[in-house]
Amino acid sequence: MSSLFAQPAEPTRVYLQTDVVYAVNRLREKFPQSIPREDLINYTLPQQKRDEATVQQFIAQLSINPKVNHDKEKDAFIFKPEHNITDADSLLKFLQNQDTAMGIQVSKLKDGWQDAEETIDRLEAEHRLLVTRNRKDNHARMVWLDDPTLQAPLDQDFKDLWNQIPLPSVEDTIKELRKMNHKSTGEPAVVDTGVKKPKEKKKVRRGTKITNTHMQAFLRDYSGKNDVKKEVKTERQ
Repeated sequence: MSSLFAQPAEPTRVYLQTDVVYAVNRLREKFPQSIPREDLINYTLPQQKRDEATVQQFIAQLSINPKVNHDKEKDAFIFKPEHNITDADSLLKFLQNQDTAMGIQVSKLKDGWQDAEETIDRLEAEHRLLVTRNRKDNHARMVWLDDPTLQAPLDQDFKDLWNQIPLPSVEDTIKELRKMNHKSTGEPAVVDTGVKKPKEKKKVRRGTKITNTHMQAFLRDYSGKNDVKKEVKTERQ
């Protein structure tokens, strides 16, 4: 019975994967710095799990993880983000080298640059980045390259004149749209509640076709009455 409750000699796969995830998160926190092999083992694995078999399996799984690079010369590990961007210069350089102005998602930047939003806010204020933000929390969502030389500041007089232009009310706007046979996007669609009469179906005339040709001899009138009627009709004419 004791063998049923004995602990396995090797770590289970579930515990091993948990340790790998824990190590990857630690590497992400320290990026772009690398962590020596022994330091990462001491930080991730508890003392009772540092036997040779467990350490070998842990290092083997960590080495093949797609989010980790292993520097064999230094015997150290470093996090591998999707984009190697860690500051303003590398971000601007990355956007400048894009073939198309597709920008980049901020979530991908944060994969290896946790405090990216502080730099993004500063570059946006300097008109070096174009930024779209989430409506709920106003956090940056996408960034594109901007050109500060294209910014033309307006005099306050022009701003005041612009703000003094009266705008039509919502009711007046809806009325004008209705005059042009249009409707506003927020106006509910009109539902036709009238009872429609059902359309009468056209009657289809079907031609009859005799298929029992072999029965025509039995259905023929041999009484001669039809012949007499034909003779009487001919005499009257």
